[in-house]
Amino acid sequence: MSQRILLLNPWGMSYMDEPALELVARHVRPDTTVEVRNLGEAAPPLPWPVEDLEATMVAEAQRAQAEGFDGLVIACSGDPYLKVVREAVDIPVSAPTEAAIHLSRSFGKVAVLARRMPDSYSAPLSRLSGRGNGDFWEDKAREYGLADDEFTIRRVPITRHPEFESLEHLTDVDPDGLRDMTLDAMTAALLTEGVAQAKAAVQEDGAEVIYFACTFWSRGLDELSGNRSLFGVPVLNPLVSAAIFVESAIIARGHTVPTTALSS
Repeated sequence: MSQRILLLNPWGMSYMDEPALELVARHVRPDTTVEVRNLGEAAPPLPWPVEDLEATMVAEAQRAQAEGFDGLVIACSGDPYLKVVREAVDIPVSAPTEAAIHLSRSFGKVAVLARRMPDSYSAPLSRLSGRGNGDFWEDKAREYGLADDEFTIRRVPITRHPEFESLEHLTDVDPDGLRDMTLDAMTAALLTEGVAQAKAAVQEDGAEVIYFACTFWSRGLDELSGNRSLFGVPVLNPLVSAAIFVESAIIARGHTVPTTALSS
């Protein structure tokens, strides 16, 4: 039997839907079907989750279950609304950081490499469930069961990322151009400071696996997957890790959606 997974981008913008689908579809099993959605007009057209979307996320998850999806991936490394969405449905639900942390146990100490946005993003991001707080990634690692000696946190500056002041304008007039600029900036950072921080995490912190904690790194990481010497240790891809984690959970439970959900 086959299984269906929905990747839900938790923002009101479609520009990352197709790249996410193309990437994840290459890595799941042949009998797994992947679809990607975003929150559309129910959320602001910004490329990150905002506050007060709990009810919207739950409704989308319940709709996915009623449509026969066997599992759901919240496609943001901040894992927004993961707990409340999981409690609202009877299908497996995960998100990139939870999946990567659990998968990292197969390798050893994990280095979480978080993006450092330009200074113009400091105030907006600080309002997103503490994501501007320096303790955010440490709290996530502990929440998912890691002891303090099982992880390390490093930052990767995204120096070429479009400034916050231009984000709203680009979102309105050239969303595809904004997507390309953002992905190019993330990949450029990955190839420079990302590689440097990954090597430092291995040599100085004793890391045995690397997790780049932003889904906007996923495409660049996939393109570099053939060059394993760049990082020296295994690298966990945010979107791919989450999709495979959910896929495994579906298969383990027999991927049967309750009939009550289908009739609701």
